[in-house]
Amino acid sequence: MMINSKRSLVFCIYLCITMPLLMFILTMFGRLLGAWLTWDINNKFPISMMDTLLCFKISLIGYPIGLIIWFFYYRNV
Repeated sequence: MMINSKRSLVFCIYLCITMPLLMFILTMFGRLLGAWLTWDINNKFPISMMDTLLCFKISLIGYPIGLIIWFFYYRNV
């Protein structure tokens, strides 16, 4: 039973927006850190548009994660 459905809906929207953004930032940071650690200064920096698209695809898992967090935790707040 939801106590305040408007507040609960705001939390759901908030989580579904911030979780993919957080996932994108974390995966992009990891890819950049890995590329920086393997980078040979004489060559071009080893990151491409495909790496960015991969991070975007991984960030899409944030939508279901946000819904799951909302369903099991914030729904009853």
